[in-house]
Amino acid sequence: MQCLRKFDDVAADMIPIRLIISVSVIAAISFIVFFGLINLRIVLAENQIENECRSIESKLYSMIENGVSRDVDENGAGDGTRRIHSFDLPDNVVYLSFGVDPDKDNAGFLKSGLTSDGCVIFYKVDGGSKKVIWLNENFRLREGKIENDKWILNTPPQGYILTNSGSITLTFELVEKNHIIYVLVHGNDEI
Repeated sequence: MQCLRKFDDVAADMIPIRLIISVSVIAAISFIVFFGLINLRIVLAENQIENECRSIESKLYSMIENGVSRDVDENGAGDGTRRIHSFDLPDNVVYLSFGVDPDKDNAGFLKSGLTSDGCVIFYKVDGGSKKVIWLNENFRLREGKIENDKWILNTPPQGYILTNSGSITLTFELVEKNHIIYVLVHGNDEI
């Protein structure tokens, strides 16, 4: 009988230890699930943006191969071939840029300019790393500005940077300046 009491006392002493182990295991599993969901959100957002970029890359390729460009220096020139694309960007997008790496040193400060003559698309999602899509050398992407009711190339030449999430519509127009073909990028919201 005395042996059974010792066994009961030992079993009773083990209950708090088993409780601590159980709580620790549950906490570890919850921690893994929580960070797994955060990483899944990042991966899904990156995939969404990449799919949008691949879609516009395909549209631009057909526009460059089969389109007609507008001479931006000629006042009476008709419109060049255009492609309008509506982006649905996730809430955690940091930037999506056409023709420029806006954060070359990965410090979080966005700067305009050009990268690789504008033949590139960069994007970044909060918590993820910077992604790049290299384009054919015919894809000279440039930011446009409106002047005298016509869209022209912004000077100095620079790429177009988006930092907003949600639904955003951009126009891509085939233009030329000094016999060099460019893809002019501008928003539709202020026309």
